[in-house]
Amino acid sequence: MRLLTIGLGHCGGKIASTFKKTAKEEKHLILDVCGINTDRVDLESHDEIPDKNKLLIGSGKGAARDWNEGYRAAEEARGHIYNLIKKLLQPDTDIVILTLGEGGGSGSGLAPVVSEILGELGRYCIALVTLPFQVESVKAKINAAKGLDMLYREEALKALICIDNDKIVAHYPDTILTDAYQEVNKTAVNTFANLLKLAHTPSQADRIDESELRSIFGYPGFATMSNYKMYANTVSNLDSMLQHSLEGSLFADVNPTTAAGVLLGIYGPSSLFTTTQVDNVRRVLKDMLVGRDAMLGVYPLNHCRWVSYVGIMTGMDVPQKVNELLETAREEHYRQEEILKVRKSQKEKGLGFEIDNSSFDSTMLIKSESQPSNSSRNSAQSRELNPSIINKNIDITHTLKQVLNVVQRYGKTKTNYMELVNNVQRYLDLEEDIIAACILRLKEMGVIIEPKTGIYQII
Repeated sequence: MRLLTIGLGHCGGKIASTFKKTAKEEKHLILDVCGINTDRVDLESHDEIPDKNKLLIGSGKGAARDWNEGYRAAEEARGHIYNLIKKLLQPDTDIVILTLGEGGGSGSGLAPVVSEILGELGRYCIALVTLPFQVESVKAKINAAKGLDMLYREEALKALICIDNDKIVAHYPDTILTDAYQEVNKTAVNTFANLLKLAHTPSQADRIDESELRSIFGYPGFATMSNYKMYANTVSNLDSMLQHSLEGSLFADVNPTTAAGVLLGIYGPSSLFTTTQVDNVRRVLKDMLVGRDAMLGVYPLNHCRWVSYVGIMTGMDVPQKVNELLETAREEHYRQEEILKVRKSQKEKGLGFEIDNSSFDSTMLIKSESQPSNSSRNSAQSRELNPSIINKNIDITHTLKQVLNVVQRYGKTKTNYMELVNNVQRYLDLEEDIIAACILRLKEMGVIIEPKTGIYQII
């Protein structure tokens, strides 16, 4: 079979390179590969992709982790992308695969445009994408959510296969991160390669042919793959392993009962493939996919120590992981917007520093130059708010709100009593006893707190 793999962005380029490396070892696989990126340095690093099949778009400095930057770069380079893909598509190209990471700016923004171009060329495609970690930034989640949504809508896209990055830690604990990423890419690519090998492996029983492989990718929706293997002497029932083959993989968990079609190949020792065993597998598939398209390939092998399941389910409902990603991205986006709104408001208010020259009294300058004694200076600085001497009968009804507006200018600044009074008097012509009464009332309201004796903070 002949494939065209299009690596988009950083992650997509690495997966595409792994595809090319694997294809060199698989005689049944002819692979054309290209890479499209907004980052010059990263694009040049993918050695498995021929230089003539590399396309740099945008500024060449990356997409700033913004899907919109990647999308805009793809639209501007639409003609170049069209020509590159048209050059690489062959009459015997069976499958076109887009590989990308949903979370960065390049892959997320490029994929919808590339999928649309393939539609214009009369081809459909499948996509192999990675989902961001749950602990990644809000920007990565928004990129992924927007990129997935736009790609999913494209008519030319059929099967959308998601690798769940959050499963990496469980599968590769304490592994160097770059090594773990390489293992994930190899696992995904090898699963796909083993799936295609079904059509090139002879069998004395039922087998999968190339036309069946092509047809299974035609069902639109999400998809998942399985590549499960265990020692043959531990297997008593082939059907009991079927469910296990769909669990524990690196792909996003899905509900198999929502699939429109399934293609499954089973390798193993000939002694395991009795009529009863194979019939039981068929019954499990039938019960799981009532009225759906199910294709089973049976590959008995002599002197085989393993039982291997390799398969794909397509035309599936949205995985729970993707639904959670969309919801989390939405919530964190709103939270970030609220924070930015508060920061913008703070900047508009400024830092509260103003000088009122109209009220400048030159006699005060003369007094200030007369160097007060240390005892008088220390006395003024040490004055504190004393509730017991404040006149409770002072009417602060009309001044409390004015004082509140002034103190809020100083945000969460910590200050002593006299500094607080002086700050208020910069803006309001009020006596100290009125300001003291207002400060005391604001303390009771919780607007002003006293974290330390003599130190006040506005909340």
